Parts: sequence; structure tokens; C-alpha cells
Amino acid sequence: VNGLSTQLTERDATVEGLSTQLAEQDEKVNGLNAQLAERDEKVNGLATQLAERNEAVNELNVKLAEQHKAVKGLSTKLAQRDEKVNGLSTQLTERDATVEGLTAQLAKRDEKVNGFTTQLAERDGQLVALHEAVAASDHQITVLHGSKSWRITKPLRFVSRLLIRTRKEQNTFRSISLKESAVLLEKTDQEVVLDKDKLPNGFDPDVYVKLNPDLAVAGVDPTTHYLRHGRYEGRIFSVLDKDFCADYDFKGDQETILVVSHEATRTGAPVLSFNLVQELGKRYNIVVLLLGGGPLSSAFRRAGAKVLISINLMGNAAWARVLVGQLCERFNLKFALVNSIEARLVLPTLGEYFVPAISLLHEFASYTHRPRQTFKELFFWSGEVVFSTKLTLENALAECPDLRDLSARILPQGRCLLPMEEFSEVQLQAERARIRRLIRPEGVADNSVVVLGAGFVHLRKGVDLFIECAARVVHAQEGKGCRFVWIGKGYDPENDFGYSVYLADQIRRAGLDGHVLFLDETVAIEAAYEEADLFLLSSRLDPLPNVAIDAMAHGVPALCFNKTTGIADFLMDSGLGNHCVAAYLDSADLAEKILTLAGSQVLREHVGGRCREASIAYFNRKDYVARLEILARGVCDRTQQEKMDKQAILDAGLFRQDFSHPPFWQEQSIDEEVRAYVRGWASGIDRRKPFPGFHPGIYLEQHGVATQGADPFADYLRAERPDGPWHYPVIIVGKTKEKDLPDNQRVALHLHVYYPELLPEITVRLAHNKICPDLFVSVTNEEACDFVVSELKDYKGRVVDIQLVPNRGRDIGPFLKVFGQRIIDAYDFVGHIHTKKTADVKDVNVGKTWYRFLLKNLLGGESEAMADSILAAMKHDASMGMVFPDDPYIVGWGANRDFAESHAVRLDLQNTPENLNFPVGTMFWARTSVLVPLLDLKLDWEDYPEEPLPYDGTLLHAMERLLPLIVSAGNWQNAVTNVIGVTR
Repeated sequence: VNGLSTQLTERDATVEGLSTQLAEQDEKVNGLNAQLAERDEKVNGLATQLAERNEAVNELNVKLAEQHKAVKGLSTKLAQRDEKVNGLSTQLTERDATVEGLTAQLAKRDEKVNGFTTQLAERDGQLVALHEAVAASDHQITVLHGSKSWRITKPLRFVSRLLIRTRKEQNTFRSISLKESAVLLEKTDQEVVLDKDKLPNGFDPDVYVKLNPDLAVAGVDPTTHYLRHGRYEGRIFSVLDKDFCADYDFKGDQETILVVSHEATRTGAPVLSFNLVQELGKRYNIVVLLLGGGPLSSAFRRAGAKVLISINLMGNAAWARVLVGQLCERFNLKFALVNSIEARLVLPTLGEYFVPAISLLHEFASYTHRPRQTFKELFFWSGEVVFSTKLTLENALAECPDLRDLSARILPQGRCLLPMEEFSEVQLQAERARIRRLIRPEGVADNSVVVLGAGFVHLRKGVDLFIECAARVVHAQEGKGCRFVWIGKGYDPENDFGYSVYLADQIRRAGLDGHVLFLDETVAIEAAYEEADLFLLSSRLDPLPNVAIDAMAHGVPALCFNKTTGIADFLMDSGLGNHCVAAYLDSADLAEKILTLAGSQVLREHVGGRCREASIAYFNRKDYVARLEILARGVCDRTQQEKMDKQAILDAGLFRQDFSHPPFWQEQSIDEEVRAYVRGWASGIDRRKPFPGFHPGIYLEQHGVATQGADPFADYLRAERPDGPWHYPVIIVGKTKEKDLPDNQRVALHLHVYYPELLPEITVRLAHNKICPDLFVSVTNEEACDFVVSELKDYKGRVVDIQLVPNRGRDIGPFLKVFGQRIIDAYDFVGHIHTKKTADVKDVNVGKTWYRFLLKNLLGGESEAMADSILAAMKHDASMGMVFPDDPYIVGWGANRDFAESHAVRLDLQNTPENLNFPVGTMFWARTSVLVPLLDLKLDWEDYPEEPLPYDGTLLHAMERLLPLIVSAGNWQNAVTNVIGVTR
């Protein structure tokens, strides 16, 4: 009895300990309730239930004490003592049940706390999204303020405010004249000037204008505007506290670098940023720019970095430009590491300030939901682009084919470790014990095989595939001892109806209760690796997840699907593909590999050992950082060269803004445009010509540059502008007389009218010229034919022929097949023009701009008779074989070289240089004798590809590029046209 009494006393102590734990959990829940604004009534109800349970336990304690006294009083009576012992034994059994119940409640409470933590993270994400929405709204308001209607109605708004003020002061309404308004406005401005002491600390007029572009458009004084309107409208006037840089404690003998991360969560890219800061902090002063907060923010600071969190930067280009510009001005940045595509907005300003930038890309282009232009801009402004895996690089090139010729590096990041300093050793030990207990609870066989998965619960992570593999394994006879554990945030079947609810249903229907366990994110993930026997990376797309690298470093075999992750490539290259890599999303294949490894501890240890050795050698963090530093040194040298090249171009004064840059860039300063021009040639993206009559690519190929990597135009200037094939004649509009022009009857013009609605623009422009060439028109249907007949009935010249042709060969086929020989036999000069929409490009304005650019250069308009100017020049210069618009874009062979080279042999062309100048868009004026070799090919309709045609890579695109080579081979020269102020 005394023994039982002692047990009761010990159980009482256990109950009291559990009660204490319950009280501590209540405090934690109450804290979370406070963070969630006490919105969750369900938690309050549970807290009340727990309080009632505590009262019940206290009542049991009282009863047990009373029973203990009764046992002592009946000690002389053996029969009564035996009965009491039996009663106490029963109570002990009930108490055990109570303890188990309380333990289960604690576990549920842990899950609830984790759920609240997840909700907090989701709320943080919602807050970031709201900030982005506010930023977008601010941008829309800015656009409105910059609109013409807003400026026009400005006096009315001012008068309205004056009227309201007058009503308040006099309580009567009276009309006010514009003259009175001007007087009051001047008086108000004077009052504002006297009120400048009310400006907030950190107000910068220049920054205020940059953040509010409508002020620059309106031409108002920023200080006056802020005092009169901006402070009441809540306008932003600063992005960076002036004291931000005042207290930094950087080492004077170390250079400063910038590390940009899109957030500070405990996920892949931010963890890599933290490890970069830890490693590079040994040799550099580091400024960390975070586009979002997170638990790693304090870890960055503890690592010695100067940390700035700017959630308004995400999606706000104006904000990014000002903030990054201020950082560049306040810190002498050696280079920048921009981690993840989400942080790309900082790149243009870094480029403007000539801060070398290396972009680290881990995301798959197919799931980032970014337009193709996003990757193009990132490549444009980055000195180097580093992908973590071959798979992600190939995916980016598949999504953005026009980047295929660009260079990019593949560097697998080293193993990245999470910071632990924010937790005490006692806390860590307790968390490790909890994780071990949950992964391998009492009652689970010691030889059971734990298959671990990790990551945020998301479709991309393939958690449903993880469960599917679990079902295949557990339902197999040899897999009944397997236990599948997933660690990570996001599993919430009660609230997440997008994914979690289906996962829970999948587990239930597959009969996996007790075999599949979900645990929340933990700081003791190392304990999970130590308890795991296998790591299952079930992701559909996952570049190079740290969890897989960490698992292998612990000697845990990692299994995955092929073509879904860089881990698959690593395993296959390491000779582990047969054991660890299943066919793409083939869960049956993956389950078989799990069963094979689960069935043999010797094999598991062997494969795990090989995974560990190979991963430690391959995923080397120090080596990764060292290679990044080597790349940075190269980028620094190239960026310095770009800076010198830009200045050389500016100093020469030859750069034509109206020609070199597209219309939507024309509002930029010449300094900005030349910077972008140099970056285009350095990056290989959107390369353009600096002025008409000069091709930098031909100069680079046939002349070369004195300094490797130098801009060809800048080198051309330093070389004192040598002459060569990179120069060619330019025809501009000139006054022509009838005697300057060839006879109308010796000039033909072929029009291919596929889009009849565009024909009037051709006829109107042609009418502004004195020349009236004979027209040969091809159409592809009867309706178009009727329209053409009607449109050309008032043409001043002759309409020689209108032919209905097959929709084959586009404009070139009808030109050569139907009209070619007739034109060559009867005419000296021929023009070739077709209606053009560029339907392959989604932005219709691109096609419209290009079409008008071509027509303006070949036919002219009200202020220029370009057809007259071209034909007059060709008449007086017998060496001029073909004339076409000088396209500002540098366009190469693309996917057309194979087609071109096969026909170059037939055309007896000896040389097909990499860089060439050709009629982009296939519109031109030419001597008819130039076209004889093309007719000699005797192409029939069947020789041309069927519609629809791809944007590039056909015989027609190849022939477009062969035209100038045919001209040169006949000892004629190619000339170009240019209309000042017209570009595309």
C-alpha cells in the first residue's frame, strides 16, 4: 500500500507538472491570440475547456488525498486494505489514462500553436501583398496626376478649394474670378515659403520628385507642393532614413559589397543569402537589402551586416531606383550579389551607377509566373547570371528562346546552414527531443524505416506524390514497417481548402492514418535527419533544395524523380541514379526504389555513405563563394570598361538618340540612353546601332577591338573612325526634280496585300512622291482583290496587274514566282512592299510601329518624299544595287543559317559573315538586275513552307538575309535610308 501510495504521490507530481505545462501552453496560446487580434474564438473555447480540465484534475487530487488518509486509517484491517489497494490500482489506471489524455491535449495544443504560427506567416504575406497593392495604387494615382486631363483641370480644383475655404470663412457663396485666383495662389505660395520649418526630417526635394513623377511633368516646386498638398495626400518623400548610414561600423581596410535578398524567411534563397553574408563577411563590409522581413533578419545583423528592410521596393521601380541610388551614393560598393529573380528591380540602378552585379537564379522560369521580358531584363543588367543547376538554366532558355546565345554560369551552391543563435541550448535540446519523440514514438518498432520529406506544403513540392509513394510502399508486404514523415509549414486541412484538405482526404482514403505524419517547421531539423533512414524529394520542380543536400550530408540516401530537380542530375552524375532516381513523376518506380533500400540496412548504409561523400565534395560552400568572388573580379573589370566606353561615346557626340533607342525610351537623358546602349552590347541583349550608316557588329567581326570586351563603337571612336564595310551610304530626304527621277515606265512596285485594310496607308504615302511606278499587286483571296481594285482606282500611275495567288511564300513567293521575270525584263528599278502586322508579336503596337517605320523610310509622308529621294540616288549612283531602311536593331541569322547556307551554295555566295546588314522586314528598292540570281533558283510554290510559319527559322527568313549578300556578290553596294526622328 505504501508503494502504491508512493506511486500515487509520484503521479500527483506528474499531474502537477503536466498542469504547469498546460499553464505555460495557455500563456503561449494567449500570446498568439494577442498577435492574431484575439479573433479566433475557437482558441478561447479550448482555453476554457482546459481550465475546466485543470479544475477536474484538482478535484481528483483532493479525492486522492482523502483516499490516502483512508488507507492509513484502515491499515489494521487486511481485508479493507486489500480492497483499498485494489481501488488505488484502479485509480492509477485511470490516472494513466488521464495523463495520456493530457499528453494528447498537449500535442494538440502544440499543433494549434503551430497553426497560429502558420497563420501569422500567412498574415505577414497578406501584409506584404497589401503593401504591394498600395504601391500599385500609388503608381496609378501618379499616372493620373501626370495625365493631361489632370493638368488641365488643375485651376478648377484650385478654385474649388478656394471656394470651400471661402464658404467656411464667410458661410456664404460668392463667385471668384481667375484673376482673383491667381492673386490668392500667389499669396498662398508666399505663406508656404514662410512655413518651410514644417518640412519633416529627411525631406529631399529631388527624391520627392523622383518618387512622384507627376510633379516633374507638371513642373511644380516640390517643396511648395509637399507643404500645400503632398503631406495631406500622404505622398512619400523619402525611402531611406538619413541616419541609416550614420552608425555603421565598417572596417576601413575592407571593401563594401551589397547582398540583396527578396525576404528573410528560413527558406532556400534567403538561407543562401545568410550563408553568403557569413562567409563574405570575413573579407568584406556587407550591406544587406531585404525586400521582405522574416526570422533571419536578426541573424543577418548578428553576422555583422548593415541590414535594410524595404517591403515597398517589391514591384515599385521608382522606389527601387531612388533607394538603390542612395545606397550607391552612400556606400562605395565593390559589387552586388542579387539573390533570386524576385530582387531583379535593383539591377537597373546598380547598372546606372556602374556597380558590378551578379544575379543568382534558383527558380524555374516555368513556375515564376514572370513574363519572358523579366528574364531578358535580368540578363541585360547583370554582369553575370549564375544558375544553381543545369535544369533551371535549360528551363529558362526553353521559356525564353531568344536568350539561347547568351552566356550563363552553373554553380551549385554549397551546403547552407541555418543560424541557431536565437535559441538557447536548453530550448534546442528540448526541441530535438520532441522531434525525435514524434518521428519515432513509443510503440514504433526499432527497425522501422523512416522516410523523411521536407518543405512548404505546396503542389510544386509534390506532397501528394509523397503520399502516393507512401501508399504504394506501406501496402506492399515488405513496406509495412515504413513510416513517412513530412516536416514543413502549410499543412492545415481545417483552413487550407486549396491543397491541404485534399492531402488529408488522400491519406484517409489510402488508409495511411498512422503511417504518414505532418510536422511543422522546426529549428531542430538536424534531429530529423539523424532519425531518418531515407529522404524522399517528391517535388515536381525544385532547383537545388537545401533539405536534400543536408539529408545527404547526414548520410541519408536521397530519392527523387528525374527531370524535376538538380539533385537528380547530381545523383546520376555520382553513379547513384539506379538506386535513387526514378522516371519522371513515376511514383511506382520511386516506391520500388524505396522498398529496395528499406529492405536492406546494408544497402541503405552503402548508398547513404556514397551520398554523403559525393555531396560533401560537390556542395562545397567555401568553393562556391570563392568562385563567385572570381566571377565578381571579372565583372568589376568589364564594368569599368563599360564606364570608359560610355564616356568615350558621350564625348564624341555622334550618338543619335532619335535613331538608336526605341520610342518609349526617348524621354530618357542621353546619358541614360548611352548607358543602356553600352549595356546592350556588353550583355548581348537588344543590341542596336548608335547612328545610321554604321554597324558595330560588322566592325567587331571584321576589324576587331584593341581591348577585349570593349564596346565596338567606342573602339571605333578611339581608332579614329577607320573606314570599312561597317560603313555604308545613307539616303536622307532631299528635294528632287522631275529630271532627277527615272522614267515612271522604268520603275515597278510590287505590293503584296495580305491585309487589305493596311493598303490605304501605302497609297497615301506613295501619293506624296512625284514618281508614279507601275504597280503589280498580289492578293490571297477574292475579297482582298475587290478591295484593292477599289482602292487603286484613283492611282495616278498605272496598275499593270492584280493577281490572286496561293497563301504560300508570303510576299517573296508571289514577287518572284508571279511577277519576277516580267519586272526584270521590262524595268530598271523595282520596289517591294507588303502589308505587315507582325502577328507573331502579342503587342500590336510593335507591329504598327515597325510597319510605319518601313513605309516612312521607303515611301515617306507629307514632309518627305522618300521614294523620290531613293530613286534619284539610285539613278545617279550606278553602284547602288539595293536600298532599304537602316534598322536600329542588330538582327543576326537567328535560326536561319542552315537554310541560308544551303541556298548560298546554289547562289554561288562564297561568304556568309556572322554580322550583316539586310532589309529587316523584307521591304526594299532595288535594281532589277540584282534579283536575277534569285529568279535563277526557279523556286516553285511547293518550295516555300506552308502556313502557319514560325517567327523565325524558315526559307523566307533566310532569303531576307541573303539579299544584301547577293547584291555584294554582283559588285553593287547596299545603301540605307534614314528619316530623322523616326525609329522603332
